[in-house]
Amino acid sequence: MKSFANSPVASSPADLSLMTQVRGALLSDPRLERCAIEVKCADGTVTLRGKVPKAELALRSQQLALTVDGVDMVQTELTWTDKELREL
Repeated sequence: MKSFANSPVASSPADLSLMTQVRGALLSDPRLERCAIEVKCADGTVTLRGKVPKAELALRSQQLALTVDGVDMVQTELTWTDKELREL
């Protein structure tokens, strides 16, 4: 996962901690670990951006982010292709 280019990824140490925890939650799911999901956090609001292969994985990403203590809201800017990721 990577951060947004040209914008801060976290507005405070607390948001940086939340961002790290959300990334960890996303990476803990084997279906999401290879997805290119960018995570940004500001004042407890997490924004997820990137591409996933299926709509259900966009929903799963949002659900996982919401399980992190301190996350107040999740904005999802994820798109999907409805195609499986290819093995590298």
